[in-house]
Amino acid sequence: MSREDGRSGEDGMSGEAGKSREDGTSDAVRTGRRRWTAVLRPALALVLVGGAGYGMWSALKGSGSTIQELLSREGAAPWLIGSLLINTAGLALSMGSWRATLTSLGSPLPWGPTFRIFGGTVLGKYLPGPFWSALAGVHLGRRSGVAAKRMIAAYVLNSVVVLLTAAVVGALAGPRVMGTGALWLLPVAGVLAVLLRRPGIIVRAAAFAARILRRPAPELSVAEGPLRTAVVLEVLSWLVGGAHLWMIAVVLGAPAGGSLALCVGGFALAAAAGAGALVVPGGAGVREIVLMVVLTVDLPWSQAGAAALASRICCTVTEVVGAGFALLLARWTPGGQSPAPAAQVGEVPSGV
Repeated sequence: MSREDGRSGEDGMSGEAGKSREDGTSDAVRTGRRRWTAVLRPALALVLVGGAGYGMWSALKGSGSTIQELLSREGAAPWLIGSLLINTAGLALSMGSWRATLTSLGSPLPWGPTFRIFGGTVLGKYLPGPFWSALAGVHLGRRSGVAAKRMIAAYVLNSVVVLLTAAVVGALAGPRVMGTGALWLLPVAGVLAVLLRRPGIIVRAAAFAARILRRPAPELSVAEGPLRTAVVLEVLSWLVGGAHLWMIAVVLGAPAGGSLALCVGGFALAAAAGAGALVVPGGAGVREIVLMVVLTVDLPWSQAGAAALASRICCTVTEVVGAGFALLLARWTPGGQSPAPAAQVGEVPSGV
């Protein structure tokens, strides 16, 4: 071997070593990560499918008589099918809100990765504990080029958006539940206007929630435009998705004209209460109690219970089926199978 060949070989080896030093990761570490990923990916898929199966089983368990009673009512089928379709539309709007939240943090995603990540996080909510959705989002987000820290920040920020908008829409049930006029809704509309005008308040609310929970506040640099879009889409999600409860209540005898605001607002409040019950999969039980209390304004207690149970079944079916369909769409949509380049999803917007 000539001296030139030897120098060339040394230069090649030093170049490879330099490249390894530049990205800060050795070949052995990268190989180990790939092995762990090969194990973690099917394990996480199995856990999410198991959670979906558990959620479906818990929703349908012992509810055969309720389903039979609903289906046996005259003219019920179109209303019940409509409740499934409209709740699916609400879920799609919620997905759009989550995507806009992630965009506001500087990580716009194509629709393929959006379908995959959102589908995984929806299935994760049916597992006991508050962190499965976040874990699924972090793992699937990393595959699409979004750093774990940013996925966690999006999870926190979107949770605040969901709870704040639920409180706003939930106020629609107030006049019927408390027997007061609708004028008191004006301050609530003012709160929504402030959120749209100054969405940076949501960022401060997320930091405050982190302090209350004794967690480090996420470092958020947020673009106001996409965050404002997230608020609008989440409000529409509550308004549209909550109408599924109204359709069920009408089948059970609630007045069609007077119960719409009650059902839409009551569903938003009940879903927010369920989200607060972190240790209960999907807020099971908590949401039903709140719904029954609200629905007794228009329905007897037993019928209110049937409506709450039917709503749980409707939401579970649409979420599990919708999440599964989203995961399938991710495979058929451009960008859904290959990770997005980090440069594409990692741009940081101007902060607020």
